Amino acid sequence: MTDLSDFEGDARALILDTPRAVMEGAIVVDGEVKPMAFLKELTAGASVFREAQRHENAFVRSVAVALRKGGGSESEHKGMPDPIEAVAKAHRLIEETTALLRERADEQDAAAYGAWLVRLATKVAEASKSKTGGLFSKKVAISEAEREFIEQVESLVVR
Repeated sequence: MTDLSDFEGDARALILDTPRAVMEGAIVVDGEVKPMAFLKELTAGASVFREAQRHENAFVRSVAVALRKGGGSESEHKGMPDPIEAVAKAHRLIEETTALLRERADEQDAAAYGAWLVRLATKVAEASKSKTGGLFSKKVAISEAEREFIEQVESLVVR
């Protein structure tokens, strides 16, 4: 069984920074951030973090509790992150964290952490409906860009 205390310094920061990067990437991936949609997506992300504090997997639970207590680095952005940079950062951190956990964590803990990241991306993307076309188009639960982002997160955590 893996514990967050097994990781120090950069490794610990990487594990704690990745969920925030995934949330930011999911919020901005479709390139249009509207105030109400942003609040809905942020609230959905916070809800997933709260749920994780009671997660059945002790490692995921310890990460969520550490984040609640202010773990992780400060966000580099004071405003909205650039969509291309935010998505690239999320992908990079997921790859690095997945490699680290495969090397140093129990298989079940690494899988649970990855599944949590996918859930986070999915819930944030589902929080706000998007229009896919022009003025008279109907809204969809998840935009094509959000769907691709979720699929990429899934792909990165199962590699």
